[in-house]
Amino acid sequence: MILPVMDFLPSESRRAVNAVRAKRRIALLGILLLVFSVGVSAHSWNSARLADSERAVGAMLVANAPGVDELMNGLANEQSILARALRVTDGLVPAILASSVVATITNMLPEQVTLTGMRLETSDAPKQMLVVLNGVAKTNKELVEFEQKLAGSSAFRGVTISESKIGEFMGKRVEEFTVSLQVPLSVQVCKPGTMRVAKAGVN
Repeated sequence: MILPVMDFLPSESRRAVNAVRAKRRIALLGILLLVFSVGVSAHSWNSARLADSERAVGAMLVANAPGVDELMNGLANEQSILARALRVTDGLVPAILASSVVATITNMLPEQVTLTGMRLETSDAPKQMLVVLNGVAKTNKELVEFEQKLAGSSAFRGVTISESKIGEFMGKRVEEFTVSLQVPLSVQVCKPGTMRVAKAGVN
């Protein structure tokens, strides 16, 4: 059974209480509206800041794209050069060091023959070192003597004079020449300045 509630407050007091309650509700709604507005503003500001950051990063990437491409191309070229150098190094067995080839050739030089340049390369098929010598000789006689010494060595193959002409070196008339030869990768160093071809079965 529900008992009726009797209101003994005077009408003026009741209106005053209702007015206070209305003010409290309005104040509470105002506070909630303020908090909501602050939250929306903070979220909007944070989103705008993130968008500006993303645009700045995108602009930086676009501006640096040519530099990055150039850097990547440079790295690719360096990698290609390194790969070729490693292939050449792999083709050189320890016994066929370039210094040994140079020492052997220079020990064969006649007194009146001087080298002005030397190029050494490797070939995979067949596996050998290709050597090109540039130099000057006092006369053709010394040049022929040098060629015969190279051809008589068991360490060298295909010794040929690919070019020979009269020129001038240090104010003197000389015989300029280019000699090419091959060095099998099976040669061994006997002692400094001399080499020989390894026998079958010898590593």
